[in-house]
Amino acid sequence: MRTMDGSVWVGLAGPLVGTMIGGGLSIWASVVAQNRQTKAARDLRKEEKSEAAADEAITQLYVIRQRARDFPQERGGWEAWQTELSRLAAEMEPAVLRLRDDALRTQIEEVLGYMDMIYDLTDYPVHRGSLMLPSEVCRYGLDCLGAAVRNRPLPAPSAAILKAREIDAFIREQMEMSRQEAEG
Repeated sequence: MRTMDGSVWVGLAGPLVGTMIGGGLSIWASVVAQNRQTKAARDLRKEEKSEAAADEAITQLYVIRQRARDFPQERGGWEAWQTELSRLAAEMEPAVLRLRDDALRTQIEEVLGYMDMIYDLTDYPVHRGSLMLPSEVCRYGLDCLGAAVRNRPLPAPSAAILKAREIDAFIREQMEMSRQEAEG
């Protein structure tokens, strides 16, 4: 039997090493491409969920705005009106929690918080509020959600949201003064 000389071994080793390196690089490239596709699919699902949450929030906030516009003609119906707005705002909270943008979520939570202050927002003689203020506060929330859906910056606070903040600060100040007087 004949033995192979060294040049034959070297001639066989070159293509074998080249094949192993090429195969290894091919496997590595496949893994990298698969990881990128998986990340892109995951990002797409997150974006779709975020858009669905924003769509749901828009729908729910629109319902709240419509209800806020439907203020009762008699003072006796105001408690039921406020209770209904508070309930609708509470039902919207799960959709708000799914909003990915922290600044947007904060703005919408603020808008919803004002739905518990209907008496204060609408009490013109004391706070210079108005019957339309709750609806206009909701309008600001809708503007924020719309901007987010269109990938635009959040709008500057509207006159209605600034007025609601002013009323909220006034009420907090009054409550603090009352607390201090009680502690005496």
